Amino acid sequence: MAYWRMRLRDGKGGQDMWPLCREHEVAAITYNGVSNVDLRPYSGINHPPGWDEIDGGAAKKSLTRFAWEIRGGDTVFVADSKSHGIIAMGHPRVDIGTLAYRFDPGSPIIPDKGDVWRHLIDMDWDDAFVPFRPESIRAPQFTVLDMRQEEIEDFLRQSRRNEHRQSNLPEKEIRTAILLEDEYPRYTSAALRLIQRKHAALSNQFAKWLQDTHQTEVIREKQQIDARFNSGNKTFLVEFKIAYQGNTKRAVREALGQILEYNYYPPRTSHDHWLLVLDCAPYPDDKKFLLQLRKTLRLPLFVGWKLGAIFEFDPSLKL
Repeated sequence: MAYWRMRLRDGKGGQDMWPLCREHEVAAITYNGVSNVDLRPYSGINHPPGWDEIDGGAAKKSLTRFAWEIRGGDTVFVADSKSHGIIAMGHPRVDIGTLAYRFDPGSPIIPDKGDVWRHLIDMDWDDAFVPFRPESIRAPQFTVLDMRQEEIEDFLRQSRRNEHRQSNLPEKEIRTAILLEDEYPRYTSAALRLIQRKHAALSNQFAKWLQDTHQTEVIREKQQIDARFNSGNKTFLVEFKIAYQGNTKRAVREALGQILEYNYYPPRTSHDHWLLVLDCAPYPDDKKFLLQLRKTLRLPLFVGWKLGAIFEFDPSLKL
């Protein structure tokens, strides 16, 4: 997953387009020569008509990043060239790994002067984000900039610190809170919406797969349990987890508490098999950890994951 810094101003010192982009939940860009060209059939190698009319290499590089590099799961910071501050943060509203760009002939991003901005990315802007001013902003000539690791860490740290300062916490408590968030990263509201969408899709895909391959119906979203079903004379509990930005270890950790609660917290009764189903393959250490829990603590815990159109499970599990 990549991090980007983007400016949303109509030329140097021109109209600030951020209010329109925020209102319509998009990021937008335009350049002379390609303002009315759908860029989806093209690429950074196969250039669209009007490419040579774009003024300068920085503009071409920024458009390349916007149209053919930004994907679902990435993070976008919005920089304001007048205040030199970071004023917003958000995530493209598409599936992780999917190119985010779209072309809209009827785009609502219309400046007071000049062409309509038809090159768009649908965004989940983080409403909880608190603007801040970084110590320095690299390469101001680029409208869209891919961020370096040290810049990412600095932006995230300053963003969290500013957010905590809004709550009037003492400085010592702010430092403690940031350390805890580094260990247990919080989800932004935009990230949570993305996770919720992917969670619903994973649940639907699993239910269809189980019906198609095992002729078994799934009961979903009852008593807070994601899903449960019967196979033979055995009962199965299913907890779906999205490994946000590929972090399967965190997904496993979050799932374990819920699985134990749904089986043991009064007045619940335990199921015969507990299935943790991820949206991607777990790492070998995840599998070793869960196997150790099953063997050492005798927990009927099994991990599965989505693999294309099917689901894979520990080979010792019999559905």
